[in-house]
Amino acid sequence: MRWLSITLSLLVPVGVLADSEPVKPEPAQKKKPQARETEKDRLSSSGATPGLDPKGHIVPEDLDYRPRMSLGAVASLRKDELTGKAAWAEAQAWSLQRWFDTPDWMSLTLEERVRYEAYATPWIKDNTQGQNALPIQSVVWFQARPEEDVRFEAEFWDARQYGSSDPNKIDTTMVNVLNLEQVFGAMIHRNLLGSGLDSETKLGQMHMDFGSRRLIGVVPFKNTQFQYVGIQNRLLSHEEGWELSTFANVPVNILPNTTAALQSNQWVWNRPLTDAVFTGALFNKHLSAQDRSELYFYYLHEGEAINLSRNLYTPGFRFYREPYKGEWDYEIETIGQTGSKRQNASSADLGVGSIMQHLQVGYNFNTAWDPRFLLQWDYASSHFDSLFPSTVSEYGPDGVLTLFARTNLISPGYRLFLVPHRDFAFYVANRFWWLADPRSTTGWANAQLVDTSGSAGSYVGQTWELNGRWDAHDNIAFQVGWQVLMKGNFARYAPGAPTNHDNVNYWFVQTEVRF
Repeated sequence: MRWLSITLSLLVPVGVLADSEPVKPEPAQKKKPQARETEKDRLSSSGATPGLDPKGHIVPEDLDYRPRMSLGAVASLRKDELTGKAAWAEAQAWSLQRWFDTPDWMSLTLEERVRYEAYATPWIKDNTQGQNALPIQSVVWFQARPEEDVRFEAEFWDARQYGSSDPNKIDTTMVNVLNLEQVFGAMIHRNLLGSGLDSETKLGQMHMDFGSRRLIGVVPFKNTQFQYVGIQNRLLSHEEGWELSTFANVPVNILPNTTAALQSNQWVWNRPLTDAVFTGALFNKHLSAQDRSELYFYYLHEGEAINLSRNLYTPGFRFYREPYKGEWDYEIETIGQTGSKRQNASSADLGVGSIMQHLQVGYNFNTAWDPRFLLQWDYASSHFDSLFPSTVSEYGPDGVLTLFARTNLISPGYRLFLVPHRDFAFYVANRFWWLADPRSTTGWANAQLVDTSGSAGSYVGQTWELNGRWDAHDNIAFQVGWQVLMKGNFARYAPGAPTNHDNVNYWFVQTEVRF
């Protein structure tokens, strides 16, 4: 079991590879992809109940906690074809594949998510009311494998919203009607040119999910996804424990993008941006059985006709340790950025020289309910641009609320995860928020509040978050969440700030079915 309950690594980042023992392929034979048993596999273990998970092993729910905390379309991410590993087994009795009796070389999945979300207290500049919405996400994923190492995939996506209390707040993260989000071909080469390396190349329109997802990631909570047209390649050394991921593509412009069209859920084909390119590479290396390192560089160019006209060079590195029960773990990520961009569509180009820093220390207690405690600290300088990120796992729900982005902030916090049952996961999180530069023209970016005089101070406020998920059956899961912003001086007194100084209480409830 369980397609939803075992979402331990269902959004496996492209830059993360599986540990393995040295295996030398026969150069004269074409090897079939096999899921090698690795040191990480042997340490990935679960008992009948969370309390029976053995000490010194990876708690399944902690392998990759980010996606587990939000329901979303995951069928295309279930299996890493290059390593041959699947995040969970397709064992549900009710499935399209069983109903249509599809052949073994074909996969077909339908996923549908419905959510209601709302808050009443305004927090955005000049707003006088809250917001509510009913986003619905319907996804059909298809894969055909005419040969062992050749496949074709298509993912049909229908994202709509209904009942918005403020139509002006509807954007392309909520609506994308009847579009092909992914359509690509992929080929795997085993023992490439006799080197002992495995390679996977994908060509077409795809999602991307790299490293920590703070710069490039699948966004599980939003109603739509970032899309790219181009080529991606992964080069994997099982023997030496490294992986190199490279890409060159064009970001896709999600359409329509006018308020009237979005409000009425109009259909328009998405199109690649013109005069734009996004390219880069990420190198991931195992330092030990538990420790990993990443080194990466990304380049994004957008032409003058594009709103922000970003021309950005973004290098970075990350060191981290997998979370083992009864042991400490850590994560350190440093990102630099230089280049230029516009503050908005009508402003002049602005020089960018920015940095983003993430520090994290965690501990998994060796007791019932598999408690995991994290201390986190983020710093992002003014005008830092996080490219195409996922934020829900660290900053809270990013539907109609989306309080913060990784720019112009200082934010320490902590969170506690609990797994009372294999089918239920829960966490509570608390963070504090300051502006890195209170006089910056970035201000509190998501609230559009700026105070270049500095008289409103730098303290935005404090957030609490509660989130629980129940995987009731192989085919259905439920999730509820709550986040509150307790406004600080900047949120109350910056020019244009709403005069309602009450706490912002946001909540959501969502369910997903999958066949």
